[in-house]
Amino acid sequence: MRLFDIEKYELPTVDQINWKDTKETVGIFLSAYKTSRERVGLPTLPKLTTVYHLSNEEIRCIQSNEFLNEYEEYRKEFLRLNKLFILGYSSIMNPYRPEVTERSRSVFMLRYMYGLSVPLISERINYQKNIIIDDSKQSMLQFSQALNLMVPKTNFS
Repeated sequence: MRLFDIEKYELPTVDQINWKDTKETVGIFLSAYKTSRERVGLPTLPKLTTVYHLSNEEIRCIQSNEFLNEYEEYRKEFLRLNKLFILGYSSIMNPYRPEVTERSRSVFMLRYMYGLSVPLISERINYQKNIIIDDSKQSMLQFSQALNLMVPKTNFS
């Protein structure tokens, strides 16, 4: 018996996923998350650092009870969705190469949060388009699996 259940953490292969439906479910989540940010007085899109991650200033602002008390009726929903977003975002990971983790997280933010195209992201972070596409798929897989938003392919898909 293994002490670590690897099957619980394995990602499915690309051909096992219904990409259209998975992207749609993640899109619904991201839309709800962006709406909740706006309702508590934050910008719809997170303020990013130069490496395209949530800024420490924004994280402190989010955690400030004084800031959120003004928007108490939306506070609980925002905190719940923000916690889920952080769970999904922190799941974007390469176990052996931290620089790939950073790049994949940047690609996720730029592509799925900011809605930028692959060529534009390629220009911004100076990587080839095929790497951006691979990082997009991998980060979507990891984010969607962490939040249980992944839609498996059926025999009819």
